[in-house]
Amino acid sequence: MNMVATPAMIALEGAGRVFHRADGGRVVAVQEVSLAVAEGEFVCVVGPSGCGKSTLLQMIAGLLAPTAGLLSVGGAPVAGPGPDRGVVFQKDSVFPWMRAIDNVAYGLRCRGVGRAERRAVAARYLDAVGLGHVAEAWPRELSGGMLKRVAVATVFANGARVLLLDEPFGALDYVTKRQLHEVLLALWAEGGTGARRTVMFVTHDVDEALTLADRIVVMNAGRVVEDIAVRAPRPRDTDALLRPEMVAHKHLLLRHLGLERLARPGTAP
Repeated sequence: MNMVATPAMIALEGAGRVFHRADGGRVVAVQEVSLAVAEGEFVCVVGPSGCGKSTLLQMIAGLLAPTAGLLSVGGAPVAGPGPDRGVVFQKDSVFPWMRAIDNVAYGLRCRGVGRAERRAVAARYLDAVGLGHVAEAWPRELSGGMLKRVAVATVFANGARVLLLDEPFGALDYVTKRQLHEVLLALWAEGGTGARRTVMFVTHDVDEALTLADRIVVMNAGRVVEDIAVRAPRPRDTDALLRPEMVAHKHLLLRHLGLERLARPGTAP
């Protein structure tokens, strides 16, 4: 498994998580995961359903405590949720009683930032995700894609250095998803390499992982089974995904997912 040489922003050493059932049984969700993610790195986590991807992300977020091993962010042990980590879940997490701009500004409000300043920051990030014209709209007035843009704007506006995204675009159509990939990467690259946030992005979508990631970590049965460096330059359009090295990555990922036949020419899904 590849381990980054630069100091890790996220570090796991033999980390595991076991759930105990009411009948006395055990479910091993994550086991013996050792992984280092460098500051500014964009890592996608791929694997079949039930392999432990979301559990791993929740452990890093501080929403679940590891039952084995060590886990740190920014050199400090994770003891619970914190403002250094922003999370985007699969389901929409906006407050329906707040307008879009107030949703984006909510984290800054909780940290005591003044109204004028927090609304200025929120407005800047709403502009960045293409929603400046609906800053005063209620969530019920926005489409699913717009709500995801609000969620992305929110985690960037809050200033967290680590962003954890759990299949945030899974329910969106292809075109909207591609547009949001561009938005996310543009915000991630904002300010140059030194200012990049560290991102862990869970997905079932192989093409999504190949489009976004510096590295793709593959999980199965609670373990990391592959760590793939993706060195293709960005932006990665459809033609870029057809280059030989990207096709080879895709075959490997599909094989891990038990879907390699879908990558063979002339094979129907």
